[in-house]
Amino acid sequence: MKNYHEQIIESVAAVMTDSFLEDPGSVAMLDGIRNPEDLMQAHSLLHSAHAFQTRSLNILDNDPRAFLVGYDSLHENKAKERNLQIKIILKTFSCIGLKNLRRMVTNSRRISKVLNLSWHRDYIKGRHYRIKIIAVDKALRGSGAFRRLIAPVLEYAEREKIPVVLETLNPTNVGLYEHFGFTLVKTITHPGIEIKQFCMIRYPEEA
Repeated sequence: MKNYHEQIIESVAAVMTDSFLEDPGSVAMLDGIRNPEDLMQAHSLLHSAHAFQTRSLNILDNDPRAFLVGYDSLHENKAKERNLQIKIILKTFSCIGLKNLRRMVTNSRRISKVLNLSWHRDYIKGRHYRIKIIAVDKALRGSGAFRRLIAPVLEYAEREKIPVVLETLNPTNVGLYEHFGFTLVKTITHPGIEIKQFCMIRYPEEA
């Protein structure tokens, strides 16, 4: 019988999988790959376990169908992040085999031209809060779950007087985050690549 923590990780991973499969970056990354849902489920289990272990997983009202993954840069653990990436690479190979892995590497090289997780360093030199994932199960969308997930982060950032950063590949998210005070500071594009990375910052009011 699975313990409570394992149940939480699996429930979060299920919602994360649905979220990833809707993401333009994932769609481009998985183009031509067999059984992409199985791969995303495997990746999501790794991501959710990592978020749980690093205490960067914030679940809404003890319901794993709505959650936020993020952290204060003071608590960033680059060694654990590198370890996660290694696990993802190994899991990818075991899930899809060499032929599909080659296709995925080709896809990755292509879209990497618009992906930059260090973009915020051009705007922020010190401490900040980073939002990595916000996911809400389809059954809870429209219930105010998103607002209740992000509000505590924004309140924390205001108290600590630090900016909040995030990036998204989904253009429909830009307006949503602008509604919560974020500013689009950079859009990363590349000729011939249909997806874009939208880079957003929310500065504290009295910075």
